[in-house]
Amino acid sequence: MCFVCVLLLLVLSGFAGTVCAEVFRFDSANAWQAWQMPNDLVEIDEGGGLRLRKFRKGINALADAGNFRHPTQERGEVMGGIWEAKSNPQTADFIVDGDRLTYWQPDPADAPDQWSVQIDLGRPVLAREIRLVFPDKDGARPLRQFSIFIASGARIQALNDVFKFAAIYRTTRPNRDAEVVIPLEYLGTDSTYVLDEGLGLDLKRENRYQVIQYIIIEIDEQSLDAALAEVEVLAVGDNVSLGTAGRGGGFLEGGRTTGAALMFDGDMDSFALLTSADEGWLEDGVWWRVDLGAVFFLDELFLYQSQLGEGLRSQVQGGNPSASGGLFLVSDGEPAPGSGLPVPEQVDYEILVEDRCRPQCAGRLFHQRYMFAPRKVRYLFWHEIDELAGSFGWGLEAMLFSPGHPARVDMRSDFIDLAAAAGDGRPRVIERLTWAAGLPPRTKVQLRSRSGNTLQEVFSFFDKKGDEVTEERYNSLPGVLQGPVDTSVVVGEDWGAWSNFYQASGEAFQSQSPRRFVQLEMILSTDDWQVAPEVDALAIEFTDALVQVAKGRIWPRQARLNEQTRFTYTLWPQGDGQDSGFDRLRFKIPGVVDGQVVLRVAGEQVEPVAVEKKGDSLLVLLPDVVLLDSVEVDFSARLIDYAALFVLDLGLAEKPGLWQSVEASERRG
Repeated sequence: MCFVCVLLLLVLSGFAGTVCAEVFRFDSANAWQAWQMPNDLVEIDEGGGLRLRKFRKGINALADAGNFRHPTQERGEVMGGIWEAKSNPQTADFIVDGDRLTYWQPDPADAPDQWSVQIDLGRPVLAREIRLVFPDKDGARPLRQFSIFIASGARIQALNDVFKFAAIYRTTRPNRDAEVVIPLEYLGTDSTYVLDEGLGLDLKRENRYQVIQYIIIEIDEQSLDAALAEVEVLAVGDNVSLGTAGRGGGFLEGGRTTGAALMFDGDMDSFALLTSADEGWLEDGVWWRVDLGAVFFLDELFLYQSQLGEGLRSQVQGGNPSASGGLFLVSDGEPAPGSGLPVPEQVDYEILVEDRCRPQCAGRLFHQRYMFAPRKVRYLFWHEIDELAGSFGWGLEAMLFSPGHPARVDMRSDFIDLAAAAGDGRPRVIERLTWAAGLPPRTKVQLRSRSGNTLQEVFSFFDKKGDEVTEERYNSLPGVLQGPVDTSVVVGEDWGAWSNFYQASGEAFQSQSPRRFVQLEMILSTDDWQVAPEVDALAIEFTDALVQVAKGRIWPRQARLNEQTRFTYTLWPQGDGQDSGFDRLRFKIPGVVDGQVVLRVAGEQVEPVAVEKKGDSLLVLLPDVVLLDSVEVDFSARLIDYAALFVLDLGLAEKPGLWQSVEASERRG
């Protein structure tokens, strides 16, 4: 965060002047760390600006394998790349560095069974083909005879990193090509379904894929000049599912569903388990829901069903072991009266897939791919179709794909302490929010604010099992059964609600002021997945308060609509000896102001310098600067709305353009 003081030229009622405004800026990677945002969706460029990530199609999954980390049994957490090179491991990274001019060569002194290399993609991917690139020059020639094996990433031993590999390619004659492409395709009854018309997809091509995470390349014939320059894995695209839990998404599941979150973790060893309903999916709880943590443009859903002999589970026999016989519903998260589903969000859902188990189910579908026109999705809900129920278990990994940028990403700042930033601990008048943003057509940046003077701590108590308990229950537990106590900071009772969204940069601050703390919420959104808004900088402009506290009350509390009523507004300012005070009162009255205005300061009637009445506004200029004295203003008005709100701002002639809001002296005051 950057804190500076700038001179602002302000014009009000024909008066020009300058005032020193302090600015709290977000325009660097360090500054944006004070915000809660999905880090896998929001990128910070070298200039400190925010950019929304763009999900890709047709990727080389090895190019960014090093960006993915995952746990292992024997090595702890590792990142993608070279898993193992039995010969000459020092140069093995050359085959995954993206440079076709560098290469790896096994050591001729090593035994033939050492001439192999294993690659880890860092996560399971939906791959179309594997491409091997060889150098072809003196001393470095293509591999002559070799074999390729792949594994999905599911272990077959509980305590060791041993995977089920399948051979997908073997040379039948010596290879002399500088590039070899190995297409990937399942041999079983796996299916791709196109849900919308007019997409122009080649169904034959889209049915060719395999889920892989590990690749082994074994050299079957030794030669002194054998070399491999690059391995590329052409995959369908970036998997949106990865990182769901980390971006604030959440999971819900019914009573007969276990591990729904494990379908979205990119780990082939973890899985969801469901048992079909006897009474019905809702009554028995055969359902799950995922909140993706943001709104995405999705155009593809893929489900992987592990097979016998793969992974650490035992397949439940009988019934339908695949994902068929289920209903997928989606929602973009827009508020609605409700869906009738067992979920807390008040949104509407629509059917994406209604799968009633096609004839191919008899052959057991282990992999299903649904392709459709891009649509906005935040929530995905699945439940069993009751009449198709039958006892079964699932071992699943779900993948979601997008054609481009997310549709909507919400982010929220931490509590910004303006008093601490200024260095004196005093509340500040927040004048305005400004931002610099790039907005291609059909994109938006939305900001809103709230403010307050106090924060409070909330404690959460947990027992040794990790279950949350009440404070009373926690204190009654023996020490050995007491778990951790978590502390979170929340807003105090003096905080107001979130403001309306600001319509433009530079708009006057809409939340209560002066205040010590400010919190901001920002939404980046687009209706076109090919483009997204960009935020280069965001700033809060604030200055010293005229008085530390200003509280007011209107009387009487009741009045008849459209009937002239005499009101008295009483103001009680409080200061600390460092304030400048005020000499202007700006009222916004929920009605038509009329009649004589009477002004009293410290109980004594005084003559205002000027009174300006215009529509629902009333401006009163005081004869002297007021610091601590009470101020009363009598005026007449005809109210036109129920639950009328009287708004008063304080000003000072020496600080034109600066207006400090007055808060109610009591609830509904």
